[in-house]
Amino acid sequence: MADSTNPAPQDPSKLKISTPAIDQAPVKRPWNTTTIAAVAFLALFTIGGVVGILQFVDSEKKRTLRDWQTQMGLVAETRGAAVETWLSSQFDVLRAIASNESQKIYIDTLLNESAEADQKEGAENFLRNYLKKMAEANGFFTPPPVLEINANVVREGVAGIAVVAPSGQVLVASEFLPALKEDGFIDVLKENAARQRGLWNMRLDGEGQPSLGLIVPIYPVDAADNAKPIAYAVGLKQVAKDIFPLMTQPGENLKSGENYLVQEKPGTSGNTVQFLTPRREPLPNGTKPMTSDCPNDTETSAAAFALKQPGAFGIRPSYANVPSLVLGRKIAGTPWVVVRTASEEEALGPAKKRQTMMLIGFTLVLGLASVSMGVAWKHGAEIRASAEAQRLKIAAERFTGFSKFLRVITDNQPTAIAAVDAGGKYSFANRTLAEAAGITTEEVAGKTMPAVIGPVRAAVYQKINKQVIDELYPGWPADKTEGKWQPQKGRHEFEEGGKKKYTKTDHIPLRGDRDHPPGVLLIEQDITEFIVEREKRERMFRGLIAAFVAEVDSRQANAARTNARLIGRIARGGAEEMGLSPVEAEAAELAGELMNLGTVSLSQDLLSKGGNRNEEERTKYREAILRSADLVSGLEFEGPVAEVIRQAQERADGSGYPKRMSGDAILPAAKVVAVAKRLVDLIQGQEGPVQSLDQALRTVMSEAGASLDRGAVAATVDFLDNRGGRVKVGLS
Repeated sequence: MADSTNPAPQDPSKLKISTPAIDQAPVKRPWNTTTIAAVAFLALFTIGGVVGILQFVDSEKKRTLRDWQTQMGLVAETRGAAVETWLSSQFDVLRAIASNESQKIYIDTLLNESAEADQKEGAENFLRNYLKKMAEANGFFTPPPVLEINANVVREGVAGIAVVAPSGQVLVASEFLPALKEDGFIDVLKENAARQRGLWNMRLDGEGQPSLGLIVPIYPVDAADNAKPIAYAVGLKQVAKDIFPLMTQPGENLKSGENYLVQEKPGTSGNTVQFLTPRREPLPNGTKPMTSDCPNDTETSAAAFALKQPGAFGIRPSYANVPSLVLGRKIAGTPWVVVRTASEEEALGPAKKRQTMMLIGFTLVLGLASVSMGVAWKHGAEIRASAEAQRLKIAAERFTGFSKFLRVITDNQPTAIAAVDAGGKYSFANRTLAEAAGITTEEVAGKTMPAVIGPVRAAVYQKINKQVIDELYPGWPADKTEGKWQPQKGRHEFEEGGKKKYTKTDHIPLRGDRDHPPGVLLIEQDITEFIVEREKRERMFRGLIAAFVAEVDSRQANAARTNARLIGRIARGGAEEMGLSPVEAEAAELAGELMNLGTVSLSQDLLSKGGNRNEEERTKYREAILRSADLVSGLEFEGPVAEVIRQAQERADGSGYPKRMSGDAILPAAKVVAVAKRLVDLIQGQEGPVQSLDQALRTVMSEAGASLDRGAVAATVDFLDNRGGRVKVGLS
């Protein structure tokens, strides 16, 4: 539509624009609809401001609750996971017994009615010693009393391991195993007949201590898939010292924060909630485990709410009748739920005070703004009224002169400027456009876009023009109601005369009136030379970076010869997965590639040590990475490459180097580069023994939320495992 050659300038001195004298006499104006509308606007502004302030404060309250829900969910999840891990470890002990093929032979001997008595006795003795050893090694034993008296008194056992027949008969057991004749045990044994494990729920044993039973089936040697168990490995133990400490959250910073286990109390038809672990209140000693309960009412009990709706978040009275935030987490394979509570006053009190102050402050500001607007409007209305008649008087005289003036301005612009209607017909064009088409500006008026600039460019531009006009007047011409005034921009690439042509366009909607339909002010700039030159510089710049990276990587240990390039690729993939802008993603990739640049000053011996460097050498290596930032700080990048390199050694928990930055103080691009470098260093043995990609990913995921940013880790793992990242970066 236009080339880059500037048109010959016109002489604006030939314009004749006269300005008649303006009468300064004030003009009085009566109270009319405009004044009424202004007053109504001021009232609506005040009302709307109040509504907006209330909505903002309400959104702040909801955001605070969401933050607390996330925090309490994390605590409940970690406590629940700790209990599940402990349960799994106890079942693993019994599975080791159940899967021991040599022990199965002895069990078969005990079950074989035709076996000799001495064979059965030998099998029983061997199994008893084996079970005793396993029980003592894994806590399934009855500890001796504090003051043990040597007397002929039969001790009552509270723990042990036994092999039990499907009928419930104890075939062999470790010492001091309590009797297994309760109805509850037989019921669990029956339920476990078709399962891989069973749980004899927590109860108080003979010593008044919480005790738990676990059951694992024992199958015959070389059993088929549908084989029935020949016996069961049963373990009983007191669990207070094992489970109760798991309810304590490391780093707890809430005085009222409390975690405990609950379940529906057996035999109450679900009407009662039973507290399995000790409660903190009443002070000073709290309550003993399994000695307290409450009605199963989700409206009046936080414990009942968490038990009924695990994972839900709410505010309910605690067992001490204190309004509290509550969230529960179900323990898999058990009737238990971990309940996390915290006093509403302690958790939300500071936020409520802050929100109240915000409400008061915003209200005062709004009131002041409304009063100021009223005063300013009144004063401005008086001034405008006195000048309105004079402006109308000279408007017609100025119009003609101003039109000429605009023509001079537009004709002396290097860009092509035109006004076109919805049908693509020109109503105005500047000299730049006309000369590019080889015609005069008068000849352009009334012609269509394909006739002036060609069908290819015309089709692209007209498509955008139509979108702009349709947004401004969705129902034109039947409905002339104005919609959204939304200019659009575009960058285009065309093939003209066998050469690439690049243009940049602005499409500004023109409102319709009585005499003119709606149209578009189209401004086109030829940016071909700029694009070609920029692409040339970018290729050269990228080539220099690649050469630097190759030289630096060649000095690394043999296993890390692709260290920088691999970090850059993974960092870019993670940044894009995080939703960072193209500029931030590019900065992450360049930072990953260039962060080892400063290591050229280090000795080859230090670089070749990889994960075997001592603390002094690690410090030198960190300082060398900072030098990388200094080396590239003078180069012009679109993104903050140097600052990303400086922050790439920082850690989310504040344990990084050099400034111990943490959280949101670290750039998002630096967070993802830190994850990428950590992952590549693990794979290439720069942080200890060489790990496989899967091992390194597990290591990085275990550090998420601590030293590494959780979002950056999740994005990097998702990129590698779910977006084909392994193939893209060359780790497949």
